Amino acid sequence: MAHWELEGQVKHYFADELEKDAEMTGAQFIVKFLEHKGVTQIYGIPGAAILPFYDAVLEQDLMRSISVRHEQTAIFMADGYARSTGKVGICAAASGPGATNFLTGLYSAYGDSVPLIAFTGQVETDLIGKEAFQEAPIVEMAKPVTKAAYLVTETDDLPRVMNEAWKLANMGRKGPVLIDIPVNIQLGQLKLNLKEYFKEEKQVANNFVQATDSQLDIVYKMLEEARRPVIMVGGGIVGRAAEDLVRLAQLLQIPVVSSILGKEGFPNYHPLYAGMVGTICQTPLGNKTILEADLIINLGGRFDYRSMGEITLLNKERKVINVNKEDDNLSESAPVDLTIVSDIKSFIQSFSSYIIGCKYKPKTEAMDRIAALQKEKARIARQTNFTENPSKSLQAIFEVRKGLRPDAIVALDSELSQLWASQLNEMYESRTFLITGCAGSKGWGLGASMGAQLAYPQRQVINIMEDASLSISLQELATAAKNVIPIVIVVFNHDQSRQNGLDFVSAAKGLGVEAESVERINQIPGALTRGFSAYRPYLIEVMVNSEEQGLASSGGVA
Repeated sequence: MAHWELEGQVKHYFADELEKDAEMTGAQFIVKFLEHKGVTQIYGIPGAAILPFYDAVLEQDLMRSISVRHEQTAIFMADGYARSTGKVGICAAASGPGATNFLTGLYSAYGDSVPLIAFTGQVETDLIGKEAFQEAPIVEMAKPVTKAAYLVTETDDLPRVMNEAWKLANMGRKGPVLIDIPVNIQLGQLKLNLKEYFKEEKQVANNFVQATDSQLDIVYKMLEEARRPVIMVGGGIVGRAAEDLVRLAQLLQIPVVSSILGKEGFPNYHPLYAGMVGTICQTPLGNKTILEADLIINLGGRFDYRSMGEITLLNKERKVINVNKEDDNLSESAPVDLTIVSDIKSFIQSFSSYIIGCKYKPKTEAMDRIAALQKEKARIARQTNFTENPSKSLQAIFEVRKGLRPDAIVALDSELSQLWASQLNEMYESRTFLITGCAGSKGWGLGASMGAQLAYPQRQVINIMEDASLSISLQELATAAKNVIPIVIVVFNHDQSRQNGLDFVSAAKGLGVEAESVERINQIPGALTRGFSAYRPYLIEVMVNSEEQGLASSGGVA
């Protein structure tokens, strides 16, 4: 059942529960809180210090608990669920090594502004600091890579902590929150009037920060003075304002470029899309467009190194406007002429209305510039038609994209295949391009794809990776098989003789996943058809040119 199908059931279930005072354990309260927020899935591994929480999960029928083979995959699944839905991902682990296995996932979610809450069990409060079995100072470890990390020392504090954590994960620049809960706090008794606690706060219309009229006026004047303006799209716009951005770009008739995390924030097929910028751009056109610009309007991005390279290129000859939700994202890395703290969707809508009110008309040279951009895009398009056998990964990735629906969700791991798949996969809808941008964690894509597939059972979800990533996450094929998660995994194997690596097809079958190997490009469409028709996890091993492996191992063009 998809995440949205349970919302009505949750509200109906709470109709009776909210009418009376209730006594419950701390663990039961957490579960009721999550139910009230519409959470339908929890990923993790039960263990001694988190068992009261899992017992409370088993007492209800509205949430599904998915157990994985390694805690890191649980938080990757929560991450993929959150990126594909825009909702908060939930994961849980025991104390000690179970908790510390969440750190890479917290770091990845924090770097990419992904909302999730990670629950960890902890030894009893009177044992903390005494080197008890499986005690770890996870709160101190997690603080640098979370928006907040809580150690709950009183059961009565849980209502406040849960409310704060949920708001923090969702507000401003979204991100992960960790809640560490000792066993005795989970088992402690709590008496609470749920009706009062869950009372809906009155929503104030337009309570988010908005650009002022004077700021819109300055943006308009800077735009009027510019001869070669460009819009740059960052990850902050994904899932928020794609249609509004298309409308604005068409009104202005100026090109749009994107960072890798903003790639799905603007339709890649659109005539105004010039491509990605930075060190992994698919063609030189995106970088060429931004380097020739005399005005950059950056929406929801932060000019990180991967997107901009040498930031000194943003010199005085090039004016920069940066719009983001929080001021700590503004001007972190680049000299900016105008910073605007605003909700991105609100800014785009307000500025669109502003320029319509000013009766703005694109200059003739702007129209000529767009026509030239289209010709240049066609001229320097990437080559994908090769004759080698085994095939080049570039051609294989291109063939895989052709076999997917427009709304298919693509999850990538961090290898050379990530770079090429980012370059060659045109994205048509927001929240369909899942990538570990800041952390670059190998093995991330398999977990993320499972979380996305569980959120959208009817959608095509595919994980594209290379042999090194699958070697790291191979055990999670058993998770996919046990829970009948119908993802398709495409692994590019550079080890043609299979002497130095795993036999992925045999290993997958041994873990309960259907699998096959293909050696020619023309075999990929049939394999994809069989994979998506299986309605269960399916692995496709694609044998590719081993000469690419050296480049992949060295980090490639990144």
